[in-house]
Amino acid sequence: MLAAAADADPEGDGDRAFREASRHAAAGDAGAIDAYEALGAARPVTRWTDDAWLEAGRLAVRTGDYDRARKDLEQAIAITGDDQLSRRARGELDRIARFTGATGQWTQVATEHEKLADRIVAKGDPRSALRELEALIEAHPQYPRAADAMLVIAGGWERDGAADHAIEWLTRAKAAATDPIGHERATAELARALVRHGELDRASTEIDRVQDPSSRREFAAKLSSARWKRALRWMLWGVLAVLAVLSGVALRRGSPSWRGMVRRLARPPIEVMFLVPIALVLIVIAQTGNPLVARAVRWIAIAGVIVAWISGVILDGSRAAGRAIGLRRASLHATLAALAVASAAYLTIDRDQMIDLVVETWREGPATR
Repeated sequence: MLAAAADADPEGDGDRAFREASRHAAAGDAGAIDAYEALGAARPVTRWTDDAWLEAGRLAVRTGDYDRARKDLEQAIAITGDDQLSRRARGELDRIARFTGATGQWTQVATEHEKLADRIVAKGDPRSALRELEALIEAHPQYPRAADAMLVIAGGWERDGAADHAIEWLTRAKAAATDPIGHERATAELARALVRHGELDRASTEIDRVQDPSSRREFAAKLSSARWKRALRWMLWGVLAVLAVLSGVALRRGSPSWRGMVRRLARPPIEVMFLVPIALVLIVIAQTGNPLVARAVRWIAIAGVIVAWISGVILDGSRAAGRAIGLRRASLHATLAALAVASAAYLTIDRDQMIDLVVETWREGPATR
């Protein structure tokens, strides 16, 4: 009994070590790969040894360390007696070979690609990482995953508001995709971007090239919605044009001359003195977050200040001319000012394709993390 109590339990130790490594992996701990490798290298061999090497290889793939992944997967194949685990490990090796090359000649490029892709999707300004990834792809045009990298570049530029640049990279990704699945994906992404950014005729052509019938139906519905939104944009621009004419007439009526009207406009009314500090605070706070949101907040704040400025000057001119401002006129004036701000806000949000995000936030509430 004493001998049995003192004897180590390698299977139990292996089970605990594997669960601990899995816990670190689930938490995103960089040391999880080391833990799996240590378990794989531990002796005596247990039923967890080959699993540990396989998981270490998979984690190394996710972190972009393809040389390390290849070695770990080869260890799993060498030590396992499980045909299913061996097939999974060989499948991972084949996947690595597809984008690092049969001899690993693209390993360094693939590793840099993954690092830059992570920087692009992270918080903060992505432009530096985008330019580095562009340079990497330009320097290695034969890289097997060039089309995937181009899709990442396109997504980054679109989120940054450079729609034309994004569409250019999507077009290049479609041309660079050599396999049918990659070509279909690039075509679909190009069609989506063209719909989002108003190039509807070209979008219709790309939609016709999508092979999957369900995707074509989805795109057709999006195209129809985009055409309706385009009509709404023209209508709102018309509303702003009419309001601008009415404002000009009201300003002229409240001033003795054209020169007097200009002098009135040069003096900010009390509404603007109150609104400008608030607008500046909103703009500064927005700059710390998403660039698209920051740009929208900036232009909406500017539009609000302009409307408030013109509105205040019109009211001051009416008072100076001795015209009473009754409830009816004040209500109409406020309604037209609100209509101008709402039209400008919609056009600003729609310009950066944030309408869907706003609708989702309205329905689901703000993100909690």
